[in-house]
Amino acid sequence: MLVTKFVVFFLLMGLLCQAEAQGVLGGFGGGQSAYDGPSILGRGGSTTGMRGTQAVPIHVQASINGTYDSNILGYSVNSDGNLITGSSIGVTATLDASGRKLWRRSLLALDYSGNYSHFARQTFYNGTNHQLNMNWATQIGQKIQISSQVGAGTSNRFIGGQTVFQSSEIEFLAAPTQELFDARSYFIGVTSGITYSLNSRQSVRFSGNGSSIRRRARGLIDMQAYGASGDYVRRLNRATSMGLSYTFTHFDFTKVFGDTDVHTIGGHLSRKVGRDWMYTGSLTLSNQSTVGVRSVALDPVLASLLGRGTGLEVFESNNLLYGYAAGVSKRIRQSNVTFSAQRAITPGNGYFLTSMNQSVTGGFSHSVTRDLALSGNFGYSRLISLGFASGDFRGWSGGGSVTYKVTESIGVNTQLDWRTFDLQQTTFGRTGYRVSIGLTYFPQRGPAGLF
Repeated sequence: MLVTKFVVFFLLMGLLCQAEAQGVLGGFGGGQSAYDGPSILGRGGSTTGMRGTQAVPIHVQASINGTYDSNILGYSVNSDGNLITGSSIGVTATLDASGRKLWRRSLLALDYSGNYSHFARQTFYNGTNHQLNMNWATQIGQKIQISSQVGAGTSNRFIGGQTVFQSSEIEFLAAPTQELFDARSYFIGVTSGITYSLNSRQSVRFSGNGSSIRRRARGLIDMQAYGASGDYVRRLNRATSMGLSYTFTHFDFTKVFGDTDVHTIGGHLSRKVGRDWMYTGSLTLSNQSTVGVRSVALDPVLASLLGRGTGLEVFESNNLLYGYAAGVSKRIRQSNVTFSAQRAITPGNGYFLTSMNQSVTGGFSHSVTRDLALSGNFGYSRLISLGFASGDFRGWSGGGSVTYKVTESIGVNTQLDWRTFDLQQTTFGRTGYRVSIGLTYFPQRGPAGLF
């Protein structure tokens, strides 16, 4: 049902863009430059479907890989009460699509990856996984821009798992990338906004967003969220912009009683240095209010009467919290380099619910030659519970890939993904990795890593 909604939405967006391009805008070309998304006043445009500074046409590629997965961890225990883990070799077939369709005043951009995995021993994890990040934007007249982003996915493997969907503008839509177990989850998030230019240096933007995470494991908590935001940006000069924002977000948890309201105000600064470097930063102040149920240790006398050592209590948590975000990026013709750090409130990972997330991430992609492409990434994340549980969650991840084109249409690829994490105040911890090597087929001609 969820996949059907993705497909219907995708087709509708495509039809709308086609109609606008042919009926109103006259199509791509016509002696005028194509619209490349909302990027006025230093807000920055979407990087979906981009390769370096190039907006490439939508391309597809297919690959077949042999894999080895270590420490696959399901949401289940054996007869001794220990978590069931395992490792397995397998085969994965993957289909990817990425790029942009440009018209005079509109764009459709997407990054999609879907695969089917078959494991020799851990057959319970056989099945498909999907990730989609899609952006649509259009310019209406000289002053109005409308944009929308959709992120969706499903996965049962979180080493080398869902990573496509990222935050959009100042909203934070948390895809399930910090999961404790390899248990199937489903995610969809949508954010849409309208930007109005007051003059050549000032603009305002209003947006709304909603997202949902469903986890198949009965003991892990599902989440629904919605929110709205508004911001004002002023360009100080050609390279520097400043802005103010207000955001409201509501998290609603299912399978357990609880919800969270977050009101956030922030100040933002962006500066471009030279042609390639972009620096961004923001400081925020959030008022977080959470109501829920949590487990507590009982008084020894009461525990002896009831025959158990823990009970449940209703709580209310109110905090005034600071946050920040900082980023550095360099985009040249065939390369991207990014680094970011963030402190923000998130809905957690199904075990830790409303939490403060402190994270650092970085990545690069580079086409060394027409036939050789490299990429890599790393990340650190810490979740600090804001009421539902005690302790915190810490995780580290990293990975890299190499693609070499043997012919114009066939390439050899290899990839390594690694992840480790632990929970404070428990003995629960996990380290695992995935290695894959195989062949990739490029239906269209072009340099390695362009898709």
